[in-house]
Amino acid sequence: MGLERRFSVTVEQENLVCVKWAPTIVLRHVDGALLSQDIRRALPGQRVHLLMLLNDMTSLSRDVLAYFAKHVQLSAVALVGPSILDQPLVDLYLEVYEPPFPVGYFATEAPARSWLRSQPTLKTPPPVR
Repeated sequence: MGLERRFSVTVEQENLVCVKWAPTIVLRHVDGALLSQDIRRALPGQRVHLLMLLNDMTSLSRDVLAYFAKHVQLSAVALVGPSILDQPLVDLYLEVYEPPFPVGYFATEAPARSWLRSQPTLKTPPPVR
């Protein structure tokens, strides 16, 4: 899944999806739409817990941040990124876009996975555009 290997998506459990972005990617709205499409195709009608490996992401557009907050069928998101800039980016995302699901930031994968397992799965699918 994914266009031109910009990202890979793996369904790991019934509602856990892992996305790994290509190194140093500049994330755009189209990437959010393609990821959402891949999730809907793999797990139709379900909200999912998303483990997102930032992988030294270079930047994100405002459009993709808004898209993730409002249009991807998510029930919890764990962002994993060891960069010193990742945490402030996550804080800004939460403040500006107010996603309707919990978001956690982690420097490594193990605590992110543990946190996701402790989150409830939201049942009502969000609006799709």
